[in-house]
Amino acid sequence: MRNVDKKILYMMMATIWVLIFLCSCSLFDASDKKVGNIDFTVINPEELPEEIREMIEERQKEDFQMAYHDGSYSYIIVGYGQQETSGYSIQVKDVYQGENGIWVDTNLIGPEKSETVEAVPSYPYVVIKIEIVDQTIRFKS
Repeated sequence: MRNVDKKILYMMMATIWVLIFLCSCSLFDASDKKVGNIDFTVINPEELPEEIREMIEERQKEDFQMAYHDGSYSYIIVGYGQQETSGYSIQVKDVYQGENGIWVDTNLIGPEKSETVEAVPSYPYVVIKIEIVDQTIRFKS
């Protein structure tokens, strides 16, 4: 092959790869644009099904995000791993229907400066209960 033919071939191959890359990115767009509200309830730890308690205990030392479905409800669990003291809480900012699934937006809130805390590790997590869904659950935090 001549050098000119090789250059044209390389340019065509590069163009094809760029097109494939651009198309694949649009297929997996994780747009968080809100299109609807989702009713949810934050569950008290005492009310958790045993299966969820066990899953949390296994993962609590690290940050984690997961969902559990029991046939009637979907439980969305967000944990922020081990914190050095007590006094942490989690704010559920929003749970909503996005263009590409259910979005969960949470925020870890540290102890107030004036708050008395214990110097023992804590493992803050939140469990959110929603009507059962067959959609991807995505997380913001």
